[in-house]
Amino acid sequence: DDFFFDPGYRNLIGANRAGETGVVVNLVVGREIASLPLPGMPHLGSGISWLRDGHRLMAVPHLNEGRISIIDMTDWSLLKVIETAGPGFFLRSHANAPEIWADVFAGPNKGKMHLIDKQSLDVVAVLEPEPGKTVAHTEFTRDGSRALVSIWEDDGAVVVFDAVSHAELMRLPMRKPSGKYNVWNK
Repeated sequence: DDFFFDPGYRNLIGANRAGETGVVVNLVVGREIASLPLPGMPHLGSGISWLRDGHRLMAVPHLNEGRISIIDMTDWSLLKVIETAGPGFFLRSHANAPEIWADVFAGPNKGKMHLIDKQSLDVVAVLEPEPGKTVAHTEFTRDGSRALVSIWEDDGAVVVFDAVSHAELMRLPMRKPSGKYNVWNK
């Protein structure tokens, strides 16, 4: 139901949203090479990857559980499960940003955004720019210095944060801003 390619497009990770596992298929040899425990409806399409200590890691949110799975793509092992305040939908980061920005898209904590250090894999901050309103879909500026976060409501906004200090720099009022797409970061 949902997929993620590694950066070289040699491996494809897929998950059945009703299942409990993710499957890694090597596209060169044409067969499954690993299976990962990924319960809670993983949203692989929102996964991100980065380098840490010579290993490519991947993070994926779970749509039915307040958790983010961290996978070591070198050996396809589950490295860590990070508990969050609720189910998330979008993960984003940037090569120049120190953290993963992970929303809580549903439930009573839908206004929270977890910032996870890409080196320690710990939650280092939880932002709540508009308590009680859905906060989602972070996107970064081309240079990674700013994080743009949607308040996904009819009386919403795009909130601009400094990606390092996490200070709110400005708000641009908008009606239910669903996404911001930066072609330089894709």
